[in-house]
Amino acid sequence: MILEIYQANECNMSLLLKNTRIADIISGIFIILFTYTAVNKLIDYSTFRIALVQSPVLVNYADFMAVAVPAVELLIVVLLVFSATRKAGLFFSLIMMVAFTLYVSYLMFFASELPCNCGGIIKALTWKQHLIVNVILVAFAAWAWLVIKSNKNIIAINRNSRTLV
Repeated sequence: MILEIYQANECNMSLLLKNTRIADIISGIFIILFTYTAVNKLIDYSTFRIALVQSPVLVNYADFMAVAVPAVELLIVVLLVFSATRKAGLFFSLIMMVAFTLYVSYLMFFASELPCNCGGIIKALTWKQHLIVNVILVAFAAWAWLVIKSNKNIIAINRNSRTLV
């Protein structure tokens, strides 16, 4: 009986470590993505701001968004870098990706002209491809956040269930 429990715990820990490694890889993907996009927006600030002014959704908030979006992206990068704040970083990555996905969806379905404020590789994508990439990134962020969140709960349960010998 004790051996079965030990083997089950060993299997769960192996799966937990594997999932944690995958969540770390996903965090790395978001670190690269948000660093790249934030730096690109800051380097070509005037083009980014003009694209925001051309957006039917963001025209009234262009000045604020031109500063806030790259700042939030860089803040998320900082949160993702440290393991102590990674869960929050993944949660905010999820929120940002959902917001970007809703924005792209709205533009695709309701805007007569599609302004592009993307840079580099993402600029080479069609709007449909951009939406697909965003949906995939939303799924990755949600999965990684849930893994990190459940890992913290498992660790807390294991710590609380220990008994003194």
